[in-house]
Amino acid sequence: MSISLKELILAVKEKNLTKDALDNYRDDLANVTSQMFMEMANLEKLEALFEPLTEQETEANRKRRWKATEKGQRMIELKNYIRASKEILSSLKSRLYLVY
Repeated sequence: MSISLKELILAVKEKNLTKDALDNYRDDLANVTSQMFMEMANLEKLEALFEPLTEQETEANRKRRWKATEKGQRMIELKNYIRASKEILSSLKSRLYLVY
């Protein structure tokens, strides 16, 4: 069974989780986060191959054009999802530490 990031975020908000539940959610979140990192790597490769600069264009303009694409938008989402996942993982680890 695969659990989504949104489902994980809602599940770990529960304050009275058992040690086993915390362990499972930590493992699930680590798995989801690693999948997002892999997708991010593919998007970064696509960004590197994105249309070359024109003579009058700056790198900043090129990056802005990339971010306006569907894949660029997905990359923005993933960056923030990964950041949120790291925060939640840290919280789960702290909660597990308190249980041990």
